[in-house]
Parts: sequence; structure tokens; C-alpha cells
Amino acid sequence: MNEYELPVQETSTLFESLAKKGLADAAIMQNANWYVTLRWFVVSVFLIFGVAGWVFKTGLERFNVAIPYWWLWALAAVLFTVNIPLHLITRRFSENSTRKAVIRNLWTQITLDLTVVTLLVYNIGTVETFAAFTFLFHIVLACIFFPLRESLLVTCIAAVLYMTLVVLETMHVIPPRGILLHPTGFFGLTPVVRVTLALFGVIIWFIVWFITSTLSKTVRQRDQMLSIANNRLILADEEKNRQMLITTHDLKAPFAGIESNIEVLKYQYWNEIPGSVQGIIERIDIRAHMLRDRINAILVLVNLKSEPVNQLNIEPVEISQLIRDITETLQEKAESRGVSLHIDITPVSVDSDREQLSVLFSNLIANAISYSRDNGRVYISSAGTEVETSISIKDEGIGIRDDALPRIFDEYFRTKEANRFNKQSTGLGLAIVKVIAQKLKLRVKVQSEIDKGTIFTVIIPRKAVTNTGG
Repeated sequence: MNEYELPVQETSTLFESLAKKGLADAAIMQNANWYVTLRWFVVSVFLIFGVAGWVFKTGLERFNVAIPYWWLWALAAVLFTVNIPLHLITRRFSENSTRKAVIRNLWTQITLDLTVVTLLVYNIGTVETFAAFTFLFHIVLACIFFPLRESLLVTCIAAVLYMTLVVLETMHVIPPRGILLHPTGFFGLTPVVRVTLALFGVIIWFIVWFITSTLSKTVRQRDQMLSIANNRLILADEEKNRQMLITTHDLKAPFAGIESNIEVLKYQYWNEIPGSVQGIIERIDIRAHMLRDRINAILVLVNLKSEPVNQLNIEPVEISQLIRDITETLQEKAESRGVSLHIDITPVSVDSDREQLSVLFSNLIANAISYSRDNGRVYISSAGTEVETSISIKDEGIGIRDDALPRIFDEYFRTKEANRFNKQSTGLGLAIVKVIAQKLKLRVKVQSEIDKGTIFTVIIPRKAVTNTGG
């Protein structure tokens, strides 16, 4: 039996952020959060190296090395203290946050880190060690985060801080420091040579800045093009849905009129109508019912797509009662096929949208009935843990081919076997299931085998995890 799981895409968050801000701005918010997370790692590294320098102090001195553990602990304390408010601020960023606020936050973080790096380089060694190249890390990040001018400004600030440090140390305005106990290079080099070596290092920084910023500019331009293309696709999709909604609403009334007139013919004039004409009317009635079902399905799908996630009505939903209510409404459909429904649902409550869950399970159970063979059986069962509940709908019907499983949630997709077995399907039932599952952050698994049946399993979080906006 082959298995497929519907991908859970954060459609609302992705499309709303693209429509409002573009890919570049969404990435900047992610970078701000990533920068804060990385700083916790740096704090840990400072603490670990500080402890190592303290524990192995005697052993390291034999190798002419002394790790400035007090300075590392002090820098770790500063980073930890400042990173707490930065962490709280970045966590509050959302699609509604302004670009200016996010950029300001990033500048605050970069300024803080450049200051810490300057102190780190001073205590490790300005020219005698490779510590100065830690500035490159922030230069590269600036090239990724910022446009050309801003990244150049970060590079210039780093260069000024570093060269000022070297000059002050060379002129003995501040005492030389470093991890080398006997830095022969410091006493053996003239001030001019020291400053020249530092300048060569800075020149390498600017070469790295030029290469990285040029590549980043190309990527950023491509990013903006993708953002514009995505915005156009979103607007086109919204327009398509709007036109579809108008059209289906316009069609609903005429088909209601056709059905009502057919009912009049059947109940008032049926015996007066020749048998051949009765057959034609029956076929018209069947087609009218099929078109009505398709119109209703289109209306449901378009409304689901256009409804913002923050308008979901999240409330406690008792799943066993919900399933029993649904099966009662589908009992007549099941009995017409001789299909028996077997329900084994443990009473459990979840926080979700009752109406949308009802639509989802109605479609899945109706599908199980429709694609079961006459006098078949459908089993609805539950399982779960403290954090999630799973509902399985199993039929003994025609099954789904392995190669078709990834496509069954596409709009209007139907396998040849399904089309032959049930000609009245709208082809939208599982597309509706997909939209609801992604809105409510549900996992949907499908297991199927040709001629043996299909199992749909819906995994529902006990507590709502939807993005309610803001």
C-alpha cells in the first residue's frame, strides 16, 4: 500500500508577506531573527573558551599562549544582556512590521557586534594573530542584508575601528594585548610596518566586500523580480477567484429555476408526459444536479481561498460529535449504495474551526462512500496523544494508483478509474480538503492500493497552531 502526505504550506503567511512586502523584506525579517539566534551561539562559544582558558591556563602558557578568559566572560555577559531585549523585539516582528523598524534593528545589532569584535581583536591580538579577520564575518552579512551603500558603510566602520585600534596600540596610547605571552612580532616590527600590515588586511576586507556585494546585488535584483512576478500571480489568482465567484453566483439562480421546473413536471404532469420525453427530463435532472453540486463546490473553494486566516473561528470542537453529525447527514447517501458506516471515535476536544472541519470531513467521508463498491463498508476511527488527534476514514473501494496519489488534491483532477466509477464527482472535494488542511495546519496522509481501498488520515493538533495575524 503506497502512502502520500499532503504538504503543509503556510500559504497565508507566505502570500500575504509577498503581497505586502516582497521576498526581500520577508528575508530581512528572517535575517534579523537569525542574527539574534546566532548571538546566543557566540555567547556560548565565549563562555566555553573562557572556561578552557581558565582550566588549562598552565598548560597553555607552556605554548606561549594565554587566553583572556576574564575578557571573554565579560564580552559574553554584555552580549547576553543586550541580546535579551533584541530577542524580544525581533520576536514581535510580523508582516505588519515596517521595513524601517527591521533595518533599524539590524543596524543596532551590527553596531553592537562591531564593538564587541573590536574588543575581541584587541584582546587576542591586532596584527600578531588572524583575529582581525573576524570583522569579515559582519562585512559579508552586511552585503547580504543591505544594499551596496549600506554594506560599504559597515565595511568602512569596521576598517576605521580596526585601524584606530592598531594606531593607538602602535603609539602606546593603549597597552598592547594578545594571547601571545611573548609577541616577538610586536617588538620586532616598526610602527610603519605594523600599520602597513594592518592596511593590507583592510584592503583584503574591501576586496571581499566588493565581490560579495556584487554577487548579493545580483541575487537581490533577481529576488525583486521574483517578488514582482509573485505579486502579479497573486493579483491574477485573486481576479480569477473574483470572476469565478461572480460567474457561479450568476449560474446558481438559473439552475435553481431548472430544478424547480423539473420538480413541477415530475409531480404534476409526469403521467401526461410520454415515456421517451420522461427519459430526457430524467437526464436533464441528473445533469442539473451535477452542475448544482459543482457550482456549490466552486463557491465553497473560492470562499475558502479568499477568507483570511485571521478570520478563522477557533473554538473547542468535540470531534466524535462532529463526525456523528456528519455521518447522519450522509446516511441516506450511504444507504442508497448499501454502504455501511462503522464509527469508532473516542470523545476528544480540539481547538479549531468547527465549520471548516465539518466541510473537510464531509468531503472525505462522502468520497469514501462514493468510491466504495455497492454494499461496501467505511470505517471511521480515531487515535491520538495529548498533543494531537488523528481521524482515519477507510474504505474498501476502487483505490488510487501510486502515480496519481500526489495529484489527487489538485483542482478537477480525477483518475481514469474514478471517472469511470463515479461520473457525478465535481473533482473539487479533495482540493477543498487541501485548502482547509493548510489553513488549519492539519496533516493529511493517504494510503491506497488499487482494488483494495483507501485510508485518509487527518492529524489535528489539540491546540490551534494557525497564524492569526499580527
